[in-house]
Amino acid sequence: MWRRCLLVLAGILTVLPAEWRAAEPAGETCTRLKESIPTADVGLPSGGATIESAELKQPTPLTLAELPFKPLPSFLAVVPAAPEYCKVVGAIAPVDPKAPPIRFQVNLPTQWNGSSVQFGGGGFNGTLVTGLGLPPLTPSDHPSPLARGFATYGTDSGHQNAAGVPLQAFALNDEALTNFAYAAYKKVRDVAVVLMQRRYGRAPAKLYYVGLSEGGREGLTMAQRFPGDFDGILSGVPVINWVGLQAAGTRAGVAQFGDGWIGPDQVKLVNDAVIAACDQLDGLADGIISNYGGCKRVFDATKLTCAAGVETGCLSEAQLNAVKAIHTIRVQLRAGERATQLSGLGPWRRGRAGQRPGRRLGELADRHRRADVAAWTGEQPRLAVRQRRRAIFLRARSGLRRDQIRAGAVRRSAAGNFGADGFHESRSNCLLGARR
Repeated sequence: MWRRCLLVLAGILTVLPAEWRAAEPAGETCTRLKESIPTADVGLPSGGATIESAELKQPTPLTLAELPFKPLPSFLAVVPAAPEYCKVVGAIAPVDPKAPPIRFQVNLPTQWNGSSVQFGGGGFNGTLVTGLGLPPLTPSDHPSPLARGFATYGTDSGHQNAAGVPLQAFALNDEALTNFAYAAYKKVRDVAVVLMQRRYGRAPAKLYYVGLSEGGREGLTMAQRFPGDFDGILSGVPVINWVGLQAAGTRAGVAQFGDGWIGPDQVKLVNDAVIAACDQLDGLADGIISNYGGCKRVFDATKLTCAAGVETGCLSEAQLNAVKAIHTIRVQLRAGERATQLSGLGPWRRGRAGQRPGRRLGELADRHRRADVAAWTGEQPRLAVRQRRRAIFLRARSGLRRDQIRAGAVRRSAAGNFGADGFHESRSNCLLGARR
């Protein structure tokens, strides 16, 4: 009889809620996470993941951030308060032995709300995103996702920056480039899910992704390539035309060579002049230019040209040409078509003053203005796109309706499939609707 009772008790214990079974000390469950993660648990080719450390961290208060640049945006100005959590740091081994590993950090709060947030990167990445901070553009007095009970995580996207080495050097390795393009974020997501299952006894009920700029591009890439992996994605000012961004930056840089250099004094001069000319165009003098389209029509940089014999508080001819170059986009059309110019750092319908863009150029401008989202995979994404003045709302895995704007044509880029019909950090944000 007693043996039968033990068997019944054992059966009951196996079906108890994970919260009941997790009665052991948090430090012990954290330490047990050091077991490696096999390749089979990662959805893309890899060498599996190893856990370098798993440490229970005690609660910490909010502090001011110490970064080498000022002023800091609100979400970077503080190190937010953190609860008790298990800090897991590890690496995903590559398939190519010459490729660098993908480093990651996963933060597992003792008091878990059942969901997770993956943080995107920035620039060329190469530094570990800890997932301990605030999401982009969050006010500094708001709690972090970790403090709200989310499991959080981030990655360096599969390469590590080094002093004296160009930031782009990782791209010489095909696997490292593919990891940066999309693969690292998927792999780390899968590893994080395994760690949550081990710590809490169950997978997360909801998985979210948040990123800004390069991190925004990563979010759009996840939505297209792995739409079933996330329940909601916040993609802020995404880099949806990587090649165009680099070309524009090179052009602006070349324009400032030699006498065209625009130093801090000239930057402030132009900034103040733009504010003076355009601040009130939106009906409110608050130091913020909301009517940027109108600003481009009324602001005249030539008014800042230095008079004869004057060298300060004005722009030389070379500096004026640099300002014009920075605020101008040149579009070269196909052979046989009339080439013209789109004015401004953003996509606009109008061509140069007094000119009317050709039909092809007009179509191009319209496409950019609608902020079409292009694919990174060579497959047409099933994304419903609806334009708003400051935001695009995209709902993944939904059919397209007539009243929705069709997603833009795919443009494949050889370097990791970054390319897209759009400009870097367009005046739009993307919120991919959460599944309910």
